[in-house]
Amino acid sequence: MSSAHAAGESGGTSPVPGWDGPYETCDGVVCLVMEPLTRESVGRDWSYEGIRPWITDWKGDQLYNVTLNGDEVGGYNIKIEDFWNSFYSTSAYQFGDFIPNADTPEDLSVLGNFGYLAGASMYTINLFDGAFTNVTLNGVGPHDLNYWIMSAAGTTYSVVTDPLNGVSAGLIQFGEEAPQQLWNSLFHSWTPEIPDYVIPNDPFAVLDFNPCDFLGGCDVPL
Repeated sequence: MSSAHAAGESGGTSPVPGWDGPYETCDGVVCLVMEPLTRESVGRDWSYEGIRPWITDWKGDQLYNVTLNGDEVGGYNIKIEDFWNSFYSTSAYQFGDFIPNADTPEDLSVLGNFGYLAGASMYTINLFDGAFTNVTLNGVGPHDLNYWIMSAAGTTYSVVTDPLNGVSAGLIQFGEEAPQQLWNSLFHSWTPEIPDYVIPNDPFAVLDFNPCDFLGGCDVPL
């Protein structure tokens, strides 16, 4: 898996996710940062359904900014659905078009994979508190690569596919051992690292209740 830094634990005291932020994932100096949440934006862009403690379903249409050395250089509107129950949880992300701004670099390659996520989709499922995890990333990067990662009992099986050329590569990793290549029909001998940092840092993905119903969450001042 990529060694890219992922940040996003709330640094304040608000029980409402995101209000303390930031929620971001980074690859070096390039980050995907969730637009700060407010009562207004949550009410406008997010919906909640659930019967605690059995089911929670959050749906949102959320802006994420791409930053380069801390400066906003564009962004994506991302449709998100986070589902949770006591047995498994899922998170799905559908990226819209890249939204440039006045500071967008002419060469998007300086943004790495973050510059090429228009139309990308991502799906994660966790069973039994992470005992089994399956991650699918589709349409990532300048070559629209697909990634599939399955993890269970300390073993990780990964497949990278280039759908435009009909080629792929597979890896397996046992515990902390180095990954072993199972096959490679790509046009180069090396296998791309799994860019797990492109998965948005999403506080609703781990929230199994509506904060407005507990702890006076919606009464906390911004």
